[in-house]
Amino acid sequence: MAIKLSPGVSRGTFPQPAAPKMFRNIAVTFVLVTVAVIAVALWTSSVKAVVTVTVEEEPVGVEAIVDIAASPESNQIRGRIVSGTYVEAKEYEVVPVNPSADIPRVPTKTTGKVKIINNYSKEQPLIATTRLLTSDNKLYRINKNVNVPAGGSVEVEITSDKEGFEFEINKGVKMTIPGLWEGLQDKIYAETITEIVGEGGVSGPITMVTADAIAKAQEGLYVTVFETAKKTLTLEAGADPAWESIFWVTESKKQSNAAPGQIMDRFMAQVKISVTAVFFPKDDLASLVRTKLMQKLPEGYSLSDIDMSQISFKLDKADESKSTATLAVKAEALSKLTESSSVFRKDAIVGLPMDEVIRKWSAIDGVKEVNVSLQPNWVQRLPSMKDKITVVID
Repeated sequence: MAIKLSPGVSRGTFPQPAAPKMFRNIAVTFVLVTVAVIAVALWTSSVKAVVTVTVEEEPVGVEAIVDIAASPESNQIRGRIVSGTYVEAKEYEVVPVNPSADIPRVPTKTTGKVKIINNYSKEQPLIATTRLLTSDNKLYRINKNVNVPAGGSVEVEITSDKEGFEFEINKGVKMTIPGLWEGLQDKIYAETITEIVGEGGVSGPITMVTADAIAKAQEGLYVTVFETAKKTLTLEAGADPAWESIFWVTESKKQSNAAPGQIMDRFMAQVKISVTAVFFPKDDLASLVRTKLMQKLPEGYSLSDIDMSQISFKLDKADESKSTATLAVKAEALSKLTESSSVFRKDAIVGLPMDEVIRKWSAIDGVKEVNVSLQPNWVQRLPSMKDKITVVID
């Protein structure tokens, strides 16, 4: 049987392999893709961002009660509580004053001198305490026995029957003698020859105690006795000199043996005070106040250093028998946002345009300014990896 061969097909031949050009194209494409991937990777890894946030300092305040104890427990600070009573007294010389000045005086009986005139034909004896009466019914009495000769006169001291400024009268005032027979009263009468005034008279400077003199004496004694109390209590407490101290005057009594307007050469003044003293370390108070301020801060805020001058306190109560005291404290400090705040999460800004990051974070309360620095500088978006972002809080 014969075998027929198709024309154009050689015996013993196989399909031809692909041309070398195709392999070259594949290889070139692979290399280009690899380079591109590497380039993208290198570019991505080379992009870095620094976000600088300038924050504002915000005041934070606290009002609290702080307990002090000799043996402090939790939320108390150590301290010393002591108390005592102190007295200071002194005698003062009265400075003469001008009676014409506006000086308050206590009313006293008034004294002065009169001339008793006898226009009758017989002498007229008068005993001490004989009454003399003015036309407006002010009554006075002579101070000693006198005998007024006929047609003559005598001078004698008189004293008002009662106390009162209204009994001060001028010289030249006529007085009747109501104890005489009415027919003789126009012939035998008295007339003031000096001013009838209260104790001390008005003719010159007098040693009159004034309210101002008493007040100044007591003020000086108060300062002296208070300083004595502070020194004594500080020694008694044995507190560190660097500790803070509060001196509380629980009782104060001022006395004098003179009253304003009284005529005296010298007078006594006295001041008596009871004082409670509380001593405690400033640093312990600042630390406790800082803790209370920190408790008021929102998440992500930090507190500036506590300035003792910004802490005000006053003694609310103290009990020496229990060695405890209570302070009412007010304090203020400055706080600001930190990078630990959740509002500054890096994953919230990865891949965002620079302008959007600035706008977004500038709207946060407490943020004053936001600046973004990109590398390379022609890039407009933040890196897609948060590890390539650095946040700086200024």
